[in-house]
Amino acid sequence: MGLGGALYAGVTGIRSHQSWLDVIGNNLSNINTYGYKSSRLLFSDLISQDKGSGGVNPMQIGMGVKVGSISSLFSQGTLEATNNEFDFAIQGDGFFVLNGGNKNFFSRVGTFATDASNQLVDSTTGYQILDSSGKTITIPYGSSVSATKTSTMTLTGTLESTPSSSSGEVLILSSALTSSSVAATGATTLNALDTNTTDYTSGTDIITISYTEPDGTSGSVDFTYGAANDGTTVDDLLAYINTNAFGDTTGTAGDGSAFATLSSSGKIIVTSTTAGEDELSLSISDSSTATGTWTNYSLKASTYTTSTTIYDSQGTGHNVTLSFIKKNDGEWDMRASMPSADGTITTDTISAITFNDDGSLKSSGDTTLTFKFDGITTSQTVKFKLGTFGKTDGIYQSGKGSSVTASEQDGSESGSFSSFSVDTDGTMYALYSNGTSSKIAQLQLATFGNVQGLRRSGDNLYEQTDSSGEPLYTTGGTGSAGDIYNGYLEASNVDMTSELTSLIMAQRGFQLNSRVISTADEVLAEAVNLKR
Repeated sequence: MGLGGALYAGVTGIRSHQSWLDVIGNNLSNINTYGYKSSRLLFSDLISQDKGSGGVNPMQIGMGVKVGSISSLFSQGTLEATNNEFDFAIQGDGFFVLNGGNKNFFSRVGTFATDASNQLVDSTTGYQILDSSGKTITIPYGSSVSATKTSTMTLTGTLESTPSSSSGEVLILSSALTSSSVAATGATTLNALDTNTTDYTSGTDIITISYTEPDGTSGSVDFTYGAANDGTTVDDLLAYINTNAFGDTTGTAGDGSAFATLSSSGKIIVTSTTAGEDELSLSISDSSTATGTWTNYSLKASTYTTSTTIYDSQGTGHNVTLSFIKKNDGEWDMRASMPSADGTITTDTISAITFNDDGSLKSSGDTTLTFKFDGITTSQTVKFKLGTFGKTDGIYQSGKGSSVTASEQDGSESGSFSSFSVDTDGTMYALYSNGTSSKIAQLQLATFGNVQGLRRSGDNLYEQTDSSGEPLYTTGGTGSAGDIYNGYLEASNVDMTSELTSLIMAQRGFQLNSRVISTADEVLAEAVNLKR
């Protein structure tokens, strides 16, 4: 090959390292280009010339170097928050799909905007962004949604298991009356109660009943123990309370302002006969030198009130108060009320809402309430969803206070478009001023079998080639396509430190190959000078 071979090898080295410098320069120039994927150049040696055999090994002299390949590195770039609603980034291997008229392009950069027709486009090229069905996406500016009447409402939250208020619509004894550790009945004598340490004396010992009626009227009466007096049993005491404190004359609920009964578990329960009257209170105490039985008990109420809005068929919202009244251990009623100016509630109560020992919902009565709003000729039914029986996914009972809220409903007033939101799977929703939303479209993503085979087309776009294979169209959150994040852009994945190191290596390689050429030239000059 002679000295010319050294010159030729040096030339190939200079050319190849110049290409490397070009690649490094391009990488560094795009260090702040969103979505840019850095390129990597690999060298390959040229064919070697055989010079015969030297012993057992062939003797070869290389012809130099060439650029073996230039490929893109598709490692994930950092997602940077931009707070621009039209910016999108992909955490994964997918590409946004853009229609360029006669073919599709692919991009990692979601710098979108809307055109004069409100279609979602790439802000740089104006190419249209495609949805999961391959169609263009239109942002519904200026659109509106009609009013929807409420038909279902979901309630979630907790109801406190232990009554804590001194007054309410229903009063429950703090703990059960027992006799020989068994729940007391109406026939159980007061002296037989387990908490009685000294028997009452007939005609002498007095039990004082202090009360407040549901309307706020207060008073106090004395029960004198004894068969010849006011009585000796639990039933006698309750009858005395009903007659003398609450004005009952018939012995059944409804005649007086409230009515006291004994539950099967041995608890005294006092209920107002007028719904919504919650000033009812009652205390029982020994006012003589007798046993002190009643110091062990108190009568407490538990009523929790929240409010929600029910929308009629014209989209008018009506404020409705929901009152939860504890009726017994693990049992509640829910009663709805609203201002009379709005109309009436013809079916206003969900009764017998019961809970298991673990606080989960056990059962309930009919959960559908009926409203008759003024100005609307037909009645409107609303089904309240309390949760799944046996679970705590709706309302449940616990010892940590009450916090039930109406978490979701299907009614709304009319509304106009205000903005849009995007899920990580690329689904876009139009948001309206009335709090409702509707699906606009779902962004389409594409993946490739050989992503290295894609051809760069400028403007952060790629084209498919025979090497890349056909695109696999998919959506966010599917396979390796990745998730889509709104308000973010993917930064360039160029590693500045690595590129600067490569820059030094490329410079030295260029210098060394230049030195080979100059040295070969000097040797050739010496050979020419042999003949003088």
